[in-house]
Amino acid sequence: MAYDYKTHFGEITLTQDLTTLPEERTWRLQAPEADTAPHQIVLYLGCNVLRTSHMIRTVTAIFDRLGLDYVAVGGPTYCCGIVHHRNGDTAASGGMNRRTVELFQRYQPEEVVMWCPSCMFFYDEIQKFQWPFPVRHTTEFLADRLPSIEFTHRVDQAVALHYHSQSEPRRREGAAGRRLLEAVPGLRLVDVGSEPRFGRLCTVDVQAQLGQQVWDGLILDEIDRSRAGGAQTLATIYHGCQRLICGFEAERPITIEHYLSVFARGLGIEFEDRYKKFRLWQDPERVLEESTPCQTANHVDPARARQLVEKTFGRFTAAPDGSPAAS
Repeated sequence: MAYDYKTHFGEITLTQDLTTLPEERTWRLQAPEADTAPHQIVLYLGCNVLRTSHMIRTVTAIFDRLGLDYVAVGGPTYCCGIVHHRNGDTAASGGMNRRTVELFQRYQPEEVVMWCPSCMFFYDEIQKFQWPFPVRHTTEFLADRLPSIEFTHRVDQAVALHYHSQSEPRRREGAAGRRLLEAVPGLRLVDVGSEPRFGRLCTVDVQAQLGQQVWDGLILDEIDRSRAGGAQTLATIYHGCQRLICGFEAERPITIEHYLSVFARGLGIEFEDRYKKFRLWQDPERVLEESTPCQTANHVDPARARQLVEKTFGRFTAAPDGSPAAS
């Protein structure tokens, strides 16, 4: 049976529409015009981060604070093709990733800053793509700009970082994430290491490979080690990690949030993680009521909204499952 791409990508954009108002979005989902204005930097978001769009609002606010000339792009129009590749549609996949780079080129960038580890993995390690411009992950990009970042707030707390170490790129990104957190005034970093069995990032595929009970146990062990080291917060390195792990706040007395949310707090930048809030509520009716302004502003079909909310933000079953399509 052919994979249902329409449902896959439809759920991504629908989650965005349930958690953000149009005026809150500073990122572009449409293809650029042929004569679009150039930008020095393309911030390439990928697709799945749209589910947790507070992260996009955070990173773009940081880029704005730095005074960067950039455009943030993402969503299905800019798909890297990894979903199609996984499902055997290799020809479509190759065409999609080349098309996405062609869209980048319309902005005439000096550099592309990547957000999604799946996109980086697919381009660099699967496709072995020869980029026409320098490319690096957001963590490394921001870590290199630490000398020009002026913090305005102290963050007096101990934080453990959940990161991945399956490959050299993931290790570099984890190291950059630690550098960013260590730079925040008042913050104490608790090093709990990285569990190699988590793979290149947290996904439902990794959960299935390990078995849900084993995966849950590894997460709970990491949380317990974080708390034993005095950490009040477990900071997640990728958006997929945050979606899948955030529900464990119901299991242990610890705050689970994306590392960039913690870092941005030192700059006085704060956006609510509505995905986590809805996940922890475990109450579809409450979520539907809370998201009504977003549904109205984004012209969301109520039946589609209910179906997604019940699927994604319902009661926990065996264990928290942040998303049916994490990547």
